[in-house]
Amino acid sequence: MVNSAGDQAEGLRQILAFSRARTIAVVAGARGAGATSCVLNLAWALSAEGKRVLVIDENGGANVAGALGLAPLSDLHDVMTGECAPADALLEIAAHVKLLPAGAAARALPLLDRAAQQRAISCFASLDLETDIVLLDARNEGQQPSAFARAAQEVIVVVSPGPSSVTGGYAAIKRMRRAHGRGQFRLLVNRTTDPATAALIHENMAQVAAKHLDTSVQFMGTVPHDAAVPDSARRSGAVVQIAPASGAALSFVEHAANVAHWAASRQEGSRLDHFMERAIHGSRFGLSGAGA
Repeated sequence: MVNSAGDQAEGLRQILAFSRARTIAVVAGARGAGATSCVLNLAWALSAEGKRVLVIDENGGANVAGALGLAPLSDLHDVMTGECAPADALLEIAAHVKLLPAGAAARALPLLDRAAQQRAISCFASLDLETDIVLLDARNEGQQPSAFARAAQEVIVVVSPGPSSVTGGYAAIKRMRRAHGRGQFRLLVNRTTDPATAALIHENMAQVAAKHLDTSVQFMGTVPHDAAVPDSARRSGAVVQIAPASGAALSFVEHAANVAHWAASRQEGSRLDHFMERAIHGSRFGLSGAGA
């Protein structure tokens, strides 16, 4: 005899266990590579694809809010400490795009007491049903990789063609490989003037990462050097919004269309509250041998 009630309960459990949301960390190979600009423009372009985007801004200095000329009054840390509700920390920066400042929260993650941890987890549980894609503007400072990036399903490493940025990108991959055990990354070459050079950067990085780190580096593509990008930044906006016909904007739109079709995880723990749990747990581990 078929247990229809049991089948329905199991079906409900699976619905609740999985999330459509894709969590993607964007990490700069070095300062000035343009990771924040990439996050901002991908968010705008993804919203045009009909995706509901949550931008988590882990940087305290040059960050997404600053790029938009905003000075947020609250941070995820205020939610964690009970000083404000999740809705008070969220900024709606475009249609279907919300920004959650998290610079102070990232620094506090290893020190949270149980009540603060639960508030953080509950915050992300409340965001799960209204989010399709999470874009994390992840910090890349010192020797400790971002705990939020550790929890993300995907990591995009953004480099520009200069040698310091390329070297920094490989160093970031090395740190995250050793600290997080992550075996796959995506590479986006920003501000490129020569697609052949960008392809060579990827080829060399992928070969070295495969040989020395047993790690896959997939080529996401390029964003061309375009004067419309800094011009849009001076106007506190995204290039896909201000100069939609520019080469950089068209490139971001193409990348967003591809990202929109990346398959969502079907593994247990794919919900956003589980993402937050992983970030908290990962924040308590040092690099322990994960050299630069």
